[in-house]
Parts: sequence; C-alpha cells; structure tokens
Amino acid sequence: MQQLPTDETIRTALKRTHARLHRQHALVVEFGVMSLQSTDLDQLLTRACEVVAEGMDTQYAKVLQPEPDGDGFILSHGVGWDASDIGKATVGGDEASPAGYAMATYRPVLSNHLGMENRFRTPELLKKYGIERAINVPIRGVLGPFGVLEADSSNGDDFVESDLVFLEGIATVISLAVERISTGADTPHPDPYSETILNASPDWVEIMTPGGEIEFMNEAGLTFMNAQASKVVGQRWHDLWPEESRSLVWEALGRVGAGETMRFEAYCPVSPDEPKWWDVTVAPIMAVNGQVDRVIAVSRDITERHQYEAQLLSLIEAQNSRQSRSDLYLEEIHHRVKNSLHLVNTLLLLQANLAPDAAVKLQLETAAGRVVTIASVHERLYETAEDQGVRAPDYLNALLGDLGKALADRKILLEADDFVLPPERMAPLGLVISELITNALKYGKGTIEVVVKNAGDHALLTVRDEGDGFPANYPKPTGTGLGMRLVKSYSGYGNAAVNVDRKDEKSCIHVRFKLN
Repeated sequence: MQQLPTDETIRTALKRTHARLHRQHALVVEFGVMSLQSTDLDQLLTRACEVVAEGMDTQYAKVLQPEPDGDGFILSHGVGWDASDIGKATVGGDEASPAGYAMATYRPVLSNHLGMENRFRTPELLKKYGIERAINVPIRGVLGPFGVLEADSSNGDDFVESDLVFLEGIATVISLAVERISTGADTPHPDPYSETILNASPDWVEIMTPGGEIEFMNEAGLTFMNAQASKVVGQRWHDLWPEESRSLVWEALGRVGAGETMRFEAYCPVSPDEPKWWDVTVAPIMAVNGQVDRVIAVSRDITERHQYEAQLLSLIEAQNSRQSRSDLYLEEIHHRVKNSLHLVNTLLLLQANLAPDAAVKLQLETAAGRVVTIASVHERLYETAEDQGVRAPDYLNALLGDLGKALADRKILLEADDFVLPPERMAPLGLVISELITNALKYGKGTIEVVVKNAGDHALLTVRDEGDGFPANYPKPTGTGLGMRLVKSYSGYGNAAVNVDRKDEKSCIHVRFKLN
C-alpha cells in the first residue's frame, strides 16, 4: 500500500512556507517604516539588500544602477559580494542580460537555471560567484528607471512566485523613497508618513494615534472596508474588529505603545457576507524625542490561504478517519484469518487422531503443522504491515519463537544478517525457513541452527541440526514431496535452490533465496 504523507509532514511543510511568507511580509513593513524616516539614500539601498537577503534566505542581493557613461549597470550597493566589486563591478544592460531585460520592459525576471537559459546570457559577475538562480525586479525613478533590485543564490531551493511579490514590495518602497528624497527633503518629512507611499500599497494600511484612533486609512483599506475616509477617520481601530479578535488588537496596541513591533493573524469580515482573515503587522513610528508618535498597521488579506489551510486540514481529518476505519477493517480481517487458520489446524489434528492408517495420520499432522506455520507467518507480517520494509532479524526471531512453542520443545538458534525486505518477499522467506525447520524437527535431533546471510541479490539460508545427515537420495521425496516443492518454488531458483552439504558432520542444508 502506498504510504501517504503524514499529518506532521504536511503541517511542517505548511509551517515552513507560511513562516517564509510571514517573515517577508514583516520585512516589507519594517523596511517601509524605516524608509519613511530615512534621508540617506545610500544607507537605505544597502539596508534594502540586507532585507532581501534575509527574506530570500540567500547570501547575495544587490542594487544595479545604470552606468553614467556606459550601456551597462554598475553594482552600486549589495551584500555578499566582495568589497572590491561594490561600486565597480558591472553587468550588461542589453535585453540579453536579465537586468537589462527587466529595466527595458519594466517586468520582473525569474530564472532558477541560469546556466541552461536560452533567453539570457549569464553575466560574468554571476559566474564568478557560482550564481545559479536570480530574480531581477525594476526600480522606478522619478523621471525614468532608477535601477534593478536583484536577489541571487548559488544553492538552496528554487525561487518562487511569492518571492517575486516580496522583491517587488521592496522595490516599490525604494521607488517611493527615491521620489520623496529627490523632491528636496534633506531633513525628515514634516509628517512621518506620506499618503502617496501608503496609497501605493495593495495592503490595508492605517496610521493611528498611540491610543488607536485612526488618522488615515489608505485607498486599499477603504476599498476593503467599502467605506469613505470621512467615515473612518476618528474611529477607534479596535472597533473595526469583531469581538473575537479584539484581544489581539488590544495586545498589539499595548506592545506598540512600549515601542515594540507585533504581528498577528485575526478574523475581520468586511461585510456580513464576506468573511476575511488578515495577517497584521503593527509598528511604532517614533518621534524625534524617542517617544511613540504614531502607529502604523499593515494588514494583508490571507483569506484564500486560510481557507486553503482549513480545506487541507479537513481533508487530512477525513483521510485519517477513512484510514482509521480501513485499519480497523483490516485488523478484523487479519484476526479472522488467523482464527480460521487455527480452526483448520484443529480440524486436521482431530481428523488425524481418527485416521486408522498411520500414513494418512502422518500426512494430516504434517498439513496441520503447515497451517500453523502459515498462521504465524501471516500474523507476524500484518503486525508490521504499516512498514514499507521489514527487518529480517526482527521478523525471523519472532517467527522462530512462535514455531518453537507450537511445534516442538527443541532449541532453535538464529543468526541473521541485518537487511530489510518488503513484506511480499518476507512472507516467502518465512515459509521457506519454516519448512526447513519443520523438516529438521521431524527427521533430525538436537539443537537447530538457522543462518541467514545477505549475499546481495539473494540470501543464503543454512539449516543445521545434530542428526546423522540426510539420506543419499535426499532431496528426492519419500512422501508427497510437497514441502520441498514449496521450498523450491518460494526460493525463486527452482531446482537450483537446494544443496545438501554432505561434508558437514551434522545434517546441513543450504537454500538460495532470491531477495528481489
């Protein structure tokens, strides 16, 4: 049966993906708040590269700007690159270059296989650092293109579409900061925020007093709330949230009032018929005196993701419920099979006791013994049915213990190499060894030694007891020969499977058993 992903595996993958998205969201918000108070463009661009590297889990990020007297780009700011390359290294600016294409078309470029790209050539700078994948996002300037923001990676996972959104968010903040700084602001803006910047965000953004009174809501937020600015300004932020979410809102305002940043997820419908879930980051905007002057809240709509998670968890629960029912049914089937086999064993032994002919009695007892063997092999296998493979020593030790208790008081010793077999081959192995042991119990004497050696594509089985050796015509059958036919059939080698070791002082037989 094919193994399905476990609940823990699915939840771990979801948590890892969500953690990356949450971190990227928080980084964009924090960078946006930092940009509102920055007047040093160089410092801002370097910080942008640091944020990109952190959000993308990569070592390399950079800003490329057009060369003043050339056709290419210069690496103006970056992290991960040699200091000698920053401010000096260049890449091509034509459309055969990823950065040139992004600048010329104002479209982002994502490539996870630079060395195999037919669209672009790989810049020598990227070859120097062993870069295998890159994302290029254009940065708009005041009168024309400002440059390109790029994330690069030499290892790790592929970049994905959500990474593009993250980079575009950082590039948008850079563009707006460039616009603000270029308008002549050598000192901080008289207001600690810009309506132009905030209205450019696709997220729901509010500026509030430290106590939570709304002073500004951006256009996206007004659209989400289907409201007019005049009706929103002056309201208390927590009044917009339903009762079930207000404790989180109050906690966020309290922590932001102490100068902290907080992120939380909460439910807030925009209308009675339209439920919404939001990923909210709340941060302080500090005044010159170091006190909290205002509060910025950025809420991203995660309803689709939340619904997807709920559907996925519902599917997991339904799958588990079906799996539990199936396991119960399967366990009941195994239990009935075991009981039925033991019933057949009992009936055969009763029939043997009533048989007047000694030969018939022997054959019935032999058949009863084989039924017990099959029951034991079956029971041991279904106990490990959830495993893709079964360890030979564990399985055979348990099986031989069952046989020793059921068929004789003689000692059975096992020496087995540690290897794993799928259940469909472990069952025949158990039956072959059981048949050889049954034969030793019937015709041999003393301790029975069982050795199982892993020989690569096959196992070499050796069964030895303290008897006087096999007859000269063995393994030619003296009875029905069913036991030896079973051994040859299950082994996978037919007549070439069995070899009697007549040089051994004890009764010794070797059987080759195909593992695959």
